[in-house]
Amino acid sequence: MAFFKEEVYATYSLEDLAKVRGALATGGIKYTYKIKDLSSGWFGLGSSRGSFGNFGINSKYQTQYAILVNKKNVEEAKYVIHKALYT
Repeated sequence: MAFFKEEVYATYSLEDLAKVRGALATGGIKYTYKIKDLSSGWFGLGSSRGSFGNFGINSKYQTQYAILVNKKNVEEAKYVIHKALYT
């Protein structure tokens, strides 16, 4: 159920996603993740994407990964993520 979850981290890096997933799993925090492909969509005659395609979009930033956890685990998850990425 998505309304019981909150996004605690978003990144464009697969390496960071792997670190965060590993840290949450080690900490015993259940999580889900969403993948958003920013290079798709917005097609049609009236849109700029329909006219110009992906011109000017850096390929490193085409896919966004978001980690979601249960709302009761948000603070613990943020602590574990910070510890995994910045220490």
